Amino acid sequence: MEIKRAEEATGVSRQNIRFYEKQGLLHPARNKRNSYREYSEEDILRLKQIRLFRKLGMPIEEIRRLLDGEEDFRLALQEQERRLAAEEENLKASRQFIRKIHAASLEEMDVDYYLRTMEEEEKKGAVFGKFAGDYKKTALAETKRSFGFHPDTMCGTPQEFTLELCKYANENDLDLVITKEGMTPEFTIDGIEYTAYRSSGRFGISIHCEMKHPEDYIPPDMPEDRYDRVRRIYRIVNVCFLLLIIVGGVYTWQGNAEALIIPLLAFAVYIGILIRWHQKKN
Repeated sequence: MEIKRAEEATGVSRQNIRFYEKQGLLHPARNKRNSYREYSEEDILRLKQIRLFRKLGMPIEEIRRLLDGEEDFRLALQEQERRLAAEEENLKASRQFIRKIHAASLEEMDVDYYLRTMEEEEKKGAVFGKFAGDYKKTALAETKRSFGFHPDTMCGTPQEFTLELCKYANENDLDLVITKEGMTPEFTIDGIEYTAYRSSGRFGISIHCEMKHPEDYIPPDMPEDRYDRVRRIYRIVNVCFLLLIIVGGVYTWQGNAEALIIPLLAFAVYIGILIRWHQKKN
């Protein structure tokens, strides 16, 4: 069957199917007449297995070894159970830290002390370090959804457009494949589908590239529900940070920079609440 039917049969998005292929988890045959991928019943079963193990939080490489027979099924499950137990311990550490904060009021809270304690916990691999890792993965994923660059030419023809895209990919070590030439070309990067368009402005010609199905993209080492939560936190933090910069500029302009302490503390507490909410959902 074609990729669209495979998508419907498994609940796995087209982008993730191609990502799994690139990671060596899936090897569909090719139609000799048109070179399209053809997914067998065995491929469909394998995709469902991948989806199940990903929902359990199992890493991509571990799933590959398991499905290729390089790792024992029971041992793989035991290892994943160990990971989940470690996450449970991290949650206990988080609850203990929250109890410490409850003992102080906002005015009496020693921010430096709590920051030092968090950093110590991060070094031990505790929950705050894990959240920081999730946040970094999410921030990187957001940069993949859309990006842009300034070409060396006007990109006045489809050929020039293609050349500039390939040049950008080569300079940034990207696996780019052009699937449709034109003034709104389509291409893939690491199996993810993109479309591009050009615009002209004050600083010359710009090329804008956008993921065709951004709603389906999930970082490979994060379960979907956790990625959705961290992504919401990422967006809220960006908005709050922008507002904090604006407020800081106003206070500084008025010669009242000391008043920034209150919004800074409020911002820190708010981020702490978001992290706690995220960890409770894990």
